[in-house]
Amino acid sequence: MKISVSHSSPILLLPRMSNAMKAISTYWIVCILFIASNVSHSQTRALHPRGIIGATELPALRAKIKKEPFNTMCRNLLRVAERQQGQQIDRPYDPYADGDLLGVQSYLYLLTGDQSWAERAWVSAERVLSDSTYFNSPLSRGLTRARLLQKMALAYDFCYSAWTEQQRSQANERLFGVMFSVNANMGHEANYAIESNWMGVRYGSVILASYVWDHDGVSPERSPALPLRWDANKRLQDHLEKVIFANGWNGESMSYHVYGWTFIGPALLALKKNIKGFDMADFVPETVNTLQGLMTSTVAIEHKAGVSGIQADLSDDDLMFTTDGLLGMAFNLYPADQQAALKWMHDYLLQTKNDATNDDGQLFYSMLYYPDTLEKQNPAQIGWLTYHDPDQGVVITRNRFRDENDIVVTYNAKATEIKGHAGADINTFRIIGMGVPWVIGSGRTDLTAGQTNLFPNLEETAEKNNRRLGKLHDYQFFKDGQGGYAIGSGSCVGTEDHRRILYTSFDSTSQAEAVIVVVDHSSNGRRWRINTPEFTQLVTNPQGYTLFAPNGSSMRVQFMGTSGPVQLESSKLPYGGHTTRHNNGIWYQGEVYSHSRYIDFYCQGSVTAVITLQSAGKSHPRAILGKSGSIISIADLQLTLPTHPED
Repeated sequence: MKISVSHSSPILLLPRMSNAMKAISTYWIVCILFIASNVSHSQTRALHPRGIIGATELPALRAKIKKEPFNTMCRNLLRVAERQQGQQIDRPYDPYADGDLLGVQSYLYLLTGDQSWAERAWVSAERVLSDSTYFNSPLSRGLTRARLLQKMALAYDFCYSAWTEQQRSQANERLFGVMFSVNANMGHEANYAIESNWMGVRYGSVILASYVWDHDGVSPERSPALPLRWDANKRLQDHLEKVIFANGWNGESMSYHVYGWTFIGPALLALKKNIKGFDMADFVPETVNTLQGLMTSTVAIEHKAGVSGIQADLSDDDLMFTTDGLLGMAFNLYPADQQAALKWMHDYLLQTKNDATNDDGQLFYSMLYYPDTLEKQNPAQIGWLTYHDPDQGVVITRNRFRDENDIVVTYNAKATEIKGHAGADINTFRIIGMGVPWVIGSGRTDLTAGQTNLFPNLEETAEKNNRRLGKLHDYQFFKDGQGGYAIGSGSCVGTEDHRRILYTSFDSTSQAEAVIVVVDHSSNGRRWRINTPEFTQLVTNPQGYTLFAPNGSSMRVQFMGTSGPVQLESSKLPYGGHTTRHNNGIWYQGEVYSHSRYIDFYCQGSVTAVITLQSAGKSHPRAILGKSGSIISIADLQLTLPTHPED
């Protein structure tokens, strides 16, 4: 049913009613029908694509996929589509799988111009358009609804010229309704704090959809999408200013930054495409620092088969780094002085010569923007071996950028916390290196047991994060990527007066790949705990223990100043507190592990631990503590530890 109204009529649009809302008043039903007529698709052919790429760019894009590395990327995308299409035949509708397939099919039509991909995209589009649980339910889970909005917007924009007028009209009408509902709310389950990743997802999807949706074309300056776009632009800016700190670290976590960027990135691309002179650095200046922190902390270790990237699991986070198009989009958005280093990281992590890519097809953005003629540059050459964020108290040291055996040590004082994803990781550390995540946290949970830290007796230990603030007192980076130290204090697990020094050295005179010294003092610390993935093998000795990884590399922990054999206890814990669809454990080398292993060293308030990393087949050098307690010798290396300001 269509109701004709003038274009000067007020705009008040609500999306199609879900079954749960059929009892709504007649007044609102009339409003919905009244407004639907104002967003019907014009019979006049509109100009598409125009959201993140223009129609005039298509010939060059379609030509370049015939050469490398774009041809390999395209073949990867074809394999993803073929695999997902086969799965679609045998399963019921799934909003994530069908939405992702819709995206991949529309990407392939844009890249190839092959009509069959647009036809297959319409099959997936029909499944989404008939979804009454999420897509057409205005109070449904907003993350799912926004994801479908984004995929439908891209498919409509990319496949416009190949879809029939009836298909375009059907998709276009629903686009506005869902865009309106996402801009209005994210459902009952949402975190509505402006810094929450929910808000990046929300406003990013609305901005993109607002640029591809077509109104009647009679009065473009009065487009009903404009108020939604203006509001979403401001709200997205507010979100980024709140969640990204001065040096680029995301206050929820870097893993959530990557997830949020699957929506924020395309929105920024649309803004840049459609606003002359748009610059991400002007929109929110802090964003230009984000990739340094993320790249410094990430090592190209395979987790899911064919997908590389292990990062520190700080906050409510996980270990797996999946690019989700982040680096591909960065080639279009980030400053010129970072481009060569970002290209190096792109190849390091994505390994574009391999056949694998993520199921959502986000390598598409690399196909759009990858700078094939630019000479890449090792990130070490622009200072990315170290990173510090003063607001979050994050200090990162890295030995090199080379391969999966790179070593990264991350310290987190957690001086500032953002609600919703604040893990129990105050005054803690992580170690990744020699192809292994050795020292990890608890994953996506606020339970404290899975954390690496100094704990009191069991009865005094907080079960969940008590949100007490930590403090970073001092830090220093050594020259030429040789390490550094961080000094902090605080506890969220119940440890009183916890002061910590974390000292890292990559000096080869130690005869180890890395030396990490942890010095702790406290009033009631009794259990010095690290958590490690369950696939490492524990071998104890009188001075501590050694962990061995499947690749043969090892990490030794030696406790200094102890009298007699050390007392240890070890057991397993569910990673992330429990495993679910979105929290299924630790992925490593194509296998998933549901548990971490904690190892407790029983102490009396103070601990000095020397950790060394070695490659397969190499023995660990012995550490010797000097009489003063501030000098430690490891082979030919002598370390002088700093003094904690509170001691």
